[in-house]
Amino acid sequence: MAYEYGPPSRSIKEILMAIREGLMCEYRAEYLPAHRRSSRRTRRLRRIRGWSRETDRLVAQINRVMLETLPRIERDTGYTFCDPDGLLRILMDNSTKRLFFGILAGFPEDALPVPAKDLDMLGKFPDDARALALIGDVTLRLKVLPALQVENRSSLADPSAGAAGLAALCDRWELCESRIGLACRRHPTGETLAREKETLAGAVLGFIYVEGGTDALRAAVPLLACGR
Repeated sequence: MAYEYGPPSRSIKEILMAIREGLMCEYRAEYLPAHRRSSRRTRRLRRIRGWSRETDRLVAQINRVMLETLPRIERDTGYTFCDPDGLLRILMDNSTKRLFFGILAGFPEDALPVPAKDLDMLGKFPDDARALALIGDVTLRLKVLPALQVENRSSLADPSAGAAGLAALCDRWELCESRIGLACRRHPTGETLAREKETLAGAVLGFIYVEGGTDALRAAVPLLACGR
């Protein structure tokens, strides 16, 4: 099933709250006492109840990001995000795909709690972090750091600053702790965790560049130097 390109119909939090309300309505509509319902309906009700619980969990995590993580990044970088949902997309864990695509497949399109396009886009958001991390890395190496070298700002222009400080920056902003995901999501360790930290911090820098341009990203470079 293909969906037309375009932004979601509303903010991510508003979509999730609409999903939660729609699931609750569907649960009430399909509910029957245990002695009157089939095993198939029982499984269906359990699935809807599980989706509702996971949606509640995501809303709570989003609230934490908006109250704690976003202000922390904005204070550090001096940049105010135009679209805070961009940070939420970066922090979406792969486990959320199962929830959104499960709901999308679990209802006829005309019975979905939100537009099908919104669910499809939510399910694809976990892929955004890698793309934005690549944008941030390329921009640092090809535009920002070379310009600092020309200005002889050697402490900031070290090419390693684009990578060596990312894990520390992730820890500083508590990005891994701010991941938005289901209760069953995996918690990486070792090299996998190190790569995830670099990806998350790099994605935030990439998003700053996409929104604010080279100057906004350039202003964040000292944070990498502090983290080395």
